Amino acid sequence: MLYTGGRNNDAAPLETVDADPLEVEKLLNRFDEKGKKRQISDETDSNEKPDWKKVKADRKELKVKHKVNSAGSTEKYELGVRAKKIWEELRERKCTKARKQELCKELLPLVRGKVKMLIDAHDTVRVIETLLAVGGEEHRTPIFEEIKDSLVSMSKRKYSRHFVVKILKYGNKDQKKFAIKSLKGQVVKLMSHKIACEVVELAYNDYANASQRSMMVQEFYGPQFRLFHEEDIKCLDDVLKKYPEKKEIILKDLHRALQPIITKGVFTNTMVHTLIRDFLIHSSTGDRTAIIESLRENLVPIIHTRDGARVAMLCLWHGTGKDRKVIIKSLRTHMVKTAKEEHGHMVLLAAFDCVDDTVFLKKVVLAELFEEIDELVGSDYGLRVLRYLVAPRSPTFFHPCILSVLAQGDGNEHSLKDTNIRQRELQEYSSMHILRLLMSNITDWAVNPNWTLFIGAAVKTLDSRERDSIFYKLAEMLGEPYTAGTGHTLEVGHTNKMLTYIIKCDPERDQAGKATLCSIILKVVKEEEIVGWVASNRGCFLLANMIETGLDGVSLNLKKLLAPNKEKLGNFDFKGAEVLLKHLECSEEQK
Repeated sequence: MLYTGGRNNDAAPLETVDADPLEVEKLLNRFDEKGKKRQISDETDSNEKPDWKKVKADRKELKVKHKVNSAGSTEKYELGVRAKKIWEELRERKCTKARKQELCKELLPLVRGKVKMLIDAHDTVRVIETLLAVGGEEHRTPIFEEIKDSLVSMSKRKYSRHFVVKILKYGNKDQKKFAIKSLKGQVVKLMSHKIACEVVELAYNDYANASQRSMMVQEFYGPQFRLFHEEDIKCLDDVLKKYPEKKEIILKDLHRALQPIITKGVFTNTMVHTLIRDFLIHSSTGDRTAIIESLRENLVPIIHTRDGARVAMLCLWHGTGKDRKVIIKSLRTHMVKTAKEEHGHMVLLAAFDCVDDTVFLKKVVLAELFEEIDELVGSDYGLRVLRYLVAPRSPTFFHPCILSVLAQGDGNEHSLKDTNIRQRELQEYSSMHILRLLMSNITDWAVNPNWTLFIGAAVKTLDSRERDSIFYKLAEMLGEPYTAGTGHTLEVGHTNKMLTYIIKCDPERDQAGKATLCSIILKVVKEEEIVGWVASNRGCFLLANMIETGLDGVSLNLKKLLAPNKEKLGNFDFKGAEVLLKHLECSEEQK
């Protein structure tokens, strides 16, 4: 008998409920001493141990049933088990060539006629891939003949696409040609498919010849070119030159083909980069603006290719101020990586050329770059970015081809600030960071031919307290005791040219009220060391250049210091002594 009711004295009277004692005992036995629920069946006693062998056998049987259901049929499952057993040995590295041929002969009859059944599973498709890779022509051909009419549909499926890739990689010339030809008329659809686009990209980049690439690209220009391939058309320029009257229709078809690809985010393929670049060059302002708005937040994955970088540059050149900020913000945390890439660094150079909001550039781009400036120095392309900040559009540092590409963005409608003002504002922020980098390495870099031109350009265009420190360090290097043939700084050709260039720029610094290298040399280097330079051809030229500056306190002091050595200079037969002697004689005639 069970009692139910409340605990409060004021509650209703307790009620009694009749219950079967056996049911109560059964209910209580469901829990052990610790309060955990027991597993009790109606047929067995709770204290009886289970038959673990039977449990394992049941589980194994259930697992097999699941695999059979997953495979779709018992035949397919059993076929997969036998094929994978052979494949396990075939794929091992220690398997000999002779043994591999035996296994391929054993495997081919097993899978022949059933390839389509096997290539859509993640495990059995690898069996077929290995057979194509390891087997010979006699193994590949029957498999290819069996599924060659289904290559396009297979390219769209997750696992069977790997089979198409293996055909492109290991097939013979005719098989590769057939596989690429089967894409005709389907390229646009396949490029907008997230799985198939990778197959088309591989075929386009690695296995198609020039004619086949042209065929694949032409399908984006409209139905006419999808059906009739023209050999003399290689790119959009060729189409528009041949059919100028159809320009509007062709661009409209190209836009219609590209828009789904961009919307789905599958535009990371090089063929699409080329098409987008051509479209941005030739399209109307309205269509170009629509494409830029679609691309501006998703340019990071494509700027590592040549045409992808050009797409990003075109978006910067023709985008509005808002577009430019969105593009640059999308590069956050990727600035250094972008600066070190062969094509990506061009995007940063284009941004330096066209973005008027230099405060924004300083905060987002330059601040991130200078945090890891040592990484930029270790990369040829990262160093180009630093060089462009120091000497933009300089033919000394940049090839004419690069300058011609960057010049394409000049005069765009959205860049209103004067170019010189923009460059000077960026240089003002960069001065301290770059000069500090040079100062910490000046002893080594001043004698390194890879750095002397950059040092000369940096101390000319950048202004910071660190520049004076660089001058003092250079003067100290010159002030070391000079002996001919000992590798003194004065005798290093590229270093001497750098010093000469810096000295020739001293008059400009003097007019601006800044410290000059000439005056610091006279202050730091001992007089007897300066006089000793007359025994060196390069030393004489350096002294002559210092006199030519005409700076107060430099030219006159040097002439007075060197005047007693005119006879000694006359005994030397090198050109530098002759030039320096003329300067000293001219000064006496003027007196």
